[in-house]
Amino acid sequence: MEDKSPENTKQKQSFLTRLKNRAIHRSKSPSIRPASPPPPAFSNETASVPQAIVSPVSSLIHSGIRPMSSTHHTSTSAHGAVAQSSAQLDNRSPALERAPQHSTQETSAAQINEPAPKPDEAISNPTLAAALPTPSPALDSLGVTLRFAQTLLKKLPDFVDGNPAKMALSLAKAIIETKDAVKDNMDSVERRITSTGAQLMILGTALKGRSSHSEEQAAMEGFERTLKDAYEKLNRLKGGSLVRKIVDHEHEKSEIKAILESVNEARINLELITSIGVSRIVYAIEKDLKLTLLDRLKPSLIADHKHYLVGPQREALRRAVCTPGTRVYILGNIVEWANDTSPGSQDIYWLFGPAGSGKSTIAYTVTRRFELTADDDDTIVLGGNFLCSRLFDETRYENAIVRTLVYHLALKCKVFADALCRSGKFETVDHDVRAQLEDLLVGPWRESYPIMGNDSSIQRRYLVVIDALDEIEQQGGSTFLRDLLGVINDNPLPGLKFFVTSRPDPDLVTHVESFHRKQTFRLQDVEKEEVQADIEKYLEASLPHCKGLNAMKSLLEFAGGSFICAATVVRHLTPTRPKLQPPEQKRLLGKMFPETVTPQSPQLSSKAAFLLDTLYLRILSDAFFDLEDDEFSTRLQILHTFLCTSEPVSASTATKLVCDDPDEVDPASSFEFTVVADDVVSQLHAVIYTDAQQRILSYHKSFSDFMFDPYRSKEYRCDLQAHHQLLTKACFQVMNVGLKFNIANIPTSFILDSDNHELPSQVEQNIPPVLSYSSRNWSHHLSNATSATSNPLVKTLADFLQLRALFWIEAMNLLDVRGMCDPMLRVASHWVSKGTDHVALAQQLAEAASFALYFSGSPASSSTPHLYISSLATWSRKLEPCQTWRAHFPKIPRFGTINVHQGFPLLSLEVGSPVWAVAWSRDGRWIAFGSADHFVRVWNTSTGKVQSVLEGYIRYISSVAFSSDGTRIVSGSDDKSVRVWDVSTGKVQSVLEGHTQSVSSVAFSSDGIRIVSGSGDKSVRVWDVSTGKVQSVLEGHTQSVSSVAFSSDGTRIVSGSEDKSVRVWDVLTGKVQSVLEGHTAQVWSVAFSSNGTRIVSGSGDESVRVWDVLTGKVQSVLEGHTAQVWSVAFSSDGTRIVSGSDDKSVRVWDVLTGKVQNVLEGHTAWVRSVAFSSDGTRIVSGSDDESVRVWDVLTGKVQSVLEGHTAWVLSVAFSGDGTRIVSGSDDESVRVWDVLTGKVQSVLEGHTQSVSSVAFSSDGIRIVSGSEDKSVRVWDVSTGKVQSVLEGHTQSVSSVAFSSDGTCIVSGSEDKSVRVWDVLTGKVQSVLEGHTAQVWSVAFSSDGTRIASGSGDESVRVWDVLTGKVQSVLEGHTAEVWSVAFSSDGTRIVSGSGNESVRVWDVLTGKVQNVLEGHTAWVRSVAFSSDGTRIVSGSYDRSVGVWDVSTGKMQSMLVGHTGGVNSVAFSRDGTRIVSGSDDESVRVSDPQAAYMAQEAPDSNPDGTQTPTGWLLNKENHVMFVPPSANLPKPPCILVLSNSPSSFVCLEKATLGPQWHECYSLMSTGVESG
Repeated sequence: MEDKSPENTKQKQSFLTRLKNRAIHRSKSPSIRPASPPPPAFSNETASVPQAIVSPVSSLIHSGIRPMSSTHHTSTSAHGAVAQSSAQLDNRSPALERAPQHSTQETSAAQINEPAPKPDEAISNPTLAAALPTPSPALDSLGVTLRFAQTLLKKLPDFVDGNPAKMALSLAKAIIETKDAVKDNMDSVERRITSTGAQLMILGTALKGRSSHSEEQAAMEGFERTLKDAYEKLNRLKGGSLVRKIVDHEHEKSEIKAILESVNEARINLELITSIGVSRIVYAIEKDLKLTLLDRLKPSLIADHKHYLVGPQREALRRAVCTPGTRVYILGNIVEWANDTSPGSQDIYWLFGPAGSGKSTIAYTVTRRFELTADDDDTIVLGGNFLCSRLFDETRYENAIVRTLVYHLALKCKVFADALCRSGKFETVDHDVRAQLEDLLVGPWRESYPIMGNDSSIQRRYLVVIDALDEIEQQGGSTFLRDLLGVINDNPLPGLKFFVTSRPDPDLVTHVESFHRKQTFRLQDVEKEEVQADIEKYLEASLPHCKGLNAMKSLLEFAGGSFICAATVVRHLTPTRPKLQPPEQKRLLGKMFPETVTPQSPQLSSKAAFLLDTLYLRILSDAFFDLEDDEFSTRLQILHTFLCTSEPVSASTATKLVCDDPDEVDPASSFEFTVVADDVVSQLHAVIYTDAQQRILSYHKSFSDFMFDPYRSKEYRCDLQAHHQLLTKACFQVMNVGLKFNIANIPTSFILDSDNHELPSQVEQNIPPVLSYSSRNWSHHLSNATSATSNPLVKTLADFLQLRALFWIEAMNLLDVRGMCDPMLRVASHWVSKGTDHVALAQQLAEAASFALYFSGSPASSSTPHLYISSLATWSRKLEPCQTWRAHFPKIPRFGTINVHQGFPLLSLEVGSPVWAVAWSRDGRWIAFGSADHFVRVWNTSTGKVQSVLEGYIRYISSVAFSSDGTRIVSGSDDKSVRVWDVSTGKVQSVLEGHTQSVSSVAFSSDGIRIVSGSGDKSVRVWDVSTGKVQSVLEGHTQSVSSVAFSSDGTRIVSGSEDKSVRVWDVLTGKVQSVLEGHTAQVWSVAFSSNGTRIVSGSGDESVRVWDVLTGKVQSVLEGHTAQVWSVAFSSDGTRIVSGSDDKSVRVWDVLTGKVQNVLEGHTAWVRSVAFSSDGTRIVSGSDDESVRVWDVLTGKVQSVLEGHTAWVLSVAFSGDGTRIVSGSDDESVRVWDVLTGKVQSVLEGHTQSVSSVAFSSDGIRIVSGSEDKSVRVWDVSTGKVQSVLEGHTQSVSSVAFSSDGTCIVSGSEDKSVRVWDVLTGKVQSVLEGHTAQVWSVAFSSDGTRIASGSGDESVRVWDVLTGKVQSVLEGHTAEVWSVAFSSDGTRIVSGSGNESVRVWDVLTGKVQNVLEGHTAWVRSVAFSSDGTRIVSGSYDRSVGVWDVSTGKMQSMLVGHTGGVNSVAFSRDGTRIVSGSDDESVRVSDPQAAYMAQEAPDSNPDGTQTPTGWLLNKENHVMFVPPSANLPKPPCILVLSNSPSSFVCLEKATLGPQWHECYSLMSTGVESG
């Protein structure tokens, strides 16, 4: 097994590096000649390890071609290295290197049998000496020969390490030392022995430090065995007697030769195996490089000319070379240009012409010519190609072109690939075209090209082919060519030529003409005769059996100069199925082209269009020939549907759409219609086709253009409006039948859709393609239908909104296109609003759109049942249609809000950092926001998810803005820079530098060619977007410039400054037009109205001002904010202004009246930035509370009355039935709350000082309150009126309580007394005295016989109600006793004290039963649960403790209050606890709440965790409530205060496996799934 240890890997890398460096050194040395055939002596079929390893590596480095791994190639390259090494070692002549090759066996035979040469001849010709046999023994040579053998054996070491490298080096050293000793006195055998020594020396050196690979192990072991055997044999010879050596010296030398021959053969085998192994390594390296490039560059595979299209792809896109003999001139011109190496040769060849002129066929021919059939005299090869096509996603967008071309070029040119990898800029694949060109092509090419010049073996010239740029989406092809020309103009690329084809773009033609290094060719300029000749050859090659027919002549005349005409006819006559036979082709051709061609129609603008029209009419005529009216109408309607759908559909979907009553069509009829549709496709195969997904598409846009033009298509015309009307109706019919509640049969509401593994199959089964298409595209057809006035589709929409629209949102969520719901409904609202009598319906559609956005942007959408359980339940506005929808779902959770305005945020995004800048794209799709964490984020408004994060800044982001086309974002930062970003890629396009302090504000001009920026350096700068250069610097402000904006016409700029002024500048001159003064503090924000007549400004003086631009006077001052105004903006129609302030609110103002229309509250910190959507219906705001919120403008309302207490809450109590809570406050009021709704039922006013204690009578009809005004008041709950005022205490009343029968009231006072009152008479029954300090708390036992009181004297006293005497004094507290309470059975008393403890007393014995410790401040209030098993305590440590009476242990600590807790109480059933606090709030908690709040895993800097909004029960997703709703954290379930909050009630909700029961059919007749 191969050793893969780090040490071994390091050794391998070191070994390969040494050999690679040696090979490079040799290749650069002028004294080393290229490898030649080897000498015959012992080197036949050999390979030197260094060269064997280096040869393929060197080949890869210099040529980029995969090295050969065959034995023949390896041996040949290796022989040369051996010959070179041997020649250097023994100074043999060049003739030796050119000696013929023989096998080792052949050489040995020759040495034995051939006659001996003359000595002089053998010496002068070493090659001949090596080939001839050894001379016979002679006395004159005996001494020399004997000396060689003896010297060799003598120098042989006695012991050698078994390492093969060491053995080979030792033997080689002995041989070379022997050679040096005898010098030139050697015969041929001795020279061969010496040569073997030299080769062993090379091998031994190469093997030093090298460990064997698994595939080399056997060869290495064989070599080792052979060396050991050789040493043993040589040592035996070494030990022989001298006499024997003299007698048998020739035999001994032959033995030495035979021994070394065996060593040489083992060496050859080892070197061969090693060479093959290294070749494999090199191949693997090359393969890894290719895979790396494929992964990093993400090239388009279909765009390559070598990509083989199959099936429908091949049918849709027929790539073919020019018919032989056609296009001779133009092809010759292109080839000549490509091969031209002269300095003046142009870098770019642009071939352009109209549709159908044959550009793509020419490009394909050129591509194949230089890749597969190149001539020997070509000076250039194909480096890369990209064949654009709108048929495939990966070939229709410009951002795939460069990365594909670079991938191709890197595979062809290793030097370029190395430079590309070194650059490490692969992330540029997601940048714009210009950045890709500069980083992926220009940079690496300019680095690698000089290296190519130093090596003649490397190909240096490459052709790049880009075809059909006009097929790129949204004019992207023209943009690409502009960028390519610009980059090449700025950065010439020697060795690269670009061949580009496209349709002519007039603006682009002008631009290209200004570029001097280009060559252009207009196909329109080709002589008509030449084009016709080429088309004739093409037709004859494609329709050989029709050659010579009159119809062919007519066809040629008909085609004129348009190849597309000829190609369309050929396609018509050569269908794939059924294949037409020659007689059929002739007959059909004759029918299509009779003797004459009709004259040109006067309505047509060109002959080419007329020829196409004629062709299309004939194809249609053939397809619809001899049909009855109904058949004709049906088939034509199917064809029109293929052309009008917003996306390609199958034949089956098309037929189901055009069926009038899809609910009445049985499957058999549906199948019959599909067969008809298939036949339409078959008959029109020349113009439409079926792709791999069975969708129907047209070959060329010219066909749909023809069909939509009534003058051209005549009786076959498609009335777009009428057909879209039909398809809209069809979509709604399909949805009315197919959409249902719980359409995918989701079994439980507790799991997310992603965890429901059956869901995909259920969706596929229950939402068929026609329902999917209808759901996703009805608004497209509606928007193109006829006007809403008197249109029956208005009623269709109204019916749809009743309930079906809600099920539609469900289906869209299951189809994972929920983000489309909001824009589709807004499209419908806009369409309806054009009608004069449909305002209400338009508003309902807008409301439905807002609800759809509320759901789609919410995490609730991750579980489809929560469309109903969460989003519908928490939708706060009570408007149609949502109000009606909710009525159908009586068993969803009940949700309510407290102190939340109607301006509820539709979306909230928690950013995790203060948000200081927001902007909305004009199309409403994107929101950009910049934050303090140095990032700009782009948010998809449809999904509520961050689309991209723009990185690059090192300081906070102060301002962001979109260009009017939405393709770019400009941002300003505290790092003093302005950056321009590409929205699609999220990459920086340019960095504008020049400001010397923080950039506070940026904006685009409406045409997108300029940017304005304002800075802390007191300047305003205007930048040219295309160059990134400053056009002008506007100076005049005396302090930091806070805000800048362009007028809509781009002629003026407004700026606001900390110098309290607003300035208006002329863009062209840079001069100040006017200075607007009036603010008394810094001006933080300014904006123009869309018509440029008004300016709005927001200031640190808390005001918003509206200015008249012409006069410079203030039109109005908008007041209402209570802190400085950071941001202002106009709506697009100029009727509203939005402002954001330090007072945490967003306000919407009416420009004409200056009044506040809406106050949008919910942010919990400064609102730094606000912006309108382009339609003025939505607002986005960013805040220091680290959130971005989207608000609905139209339905916000100002809430004038807050219901909560405005001071400390000192006392709280439940009514006996638990439905109400009473609270008393330092604000002198008593409030009664409805527990179910959180609303105030009544405010009981009359006390003139703080209300310190309140209680309900057991029957709930009365409330008693005690006050610092020394009075006790009894209130009628039903009327809120005072029944009686009990007076007698001489100081503040601290505590009051009813007896259980409601007849008596007990009160404790700071006057140290306890008083018992008769409720009916209001008279004092008794005064209990004994305490020596204030009485802070009193309580009745349940039987009414005892009273307990707690006092500042640190004691608890138990009184007999009848006698008024003290029964016992309970002592033990070491501080004042703030609160006392009896257990329901009267056997225990609990007390809370200033010593932070709670004590439980035995009433009978007066002994302490338990001391409950855990609070860290005064215990202000205590109470027993009705069953006596628990105690609740409220403390000034802001917590509420729940204790187990039997164990004395704390069961739970309830936190949430931000002030000391003054009062606590249990509900009678013991399930809830109410608490009142110094934080002015009343909180209701359920220690056994049915849910817990899920929190984000990352904690905030202050240690708190942010709620996600999900309420969980174990792992079950119970419900989602937006965090912005301020739902209390469980176990708190309700907060009664002036702050916004919400609550959830799950008591009657059907959740989990029963969730489908939440829906009630009622009277709608709408089914459920």
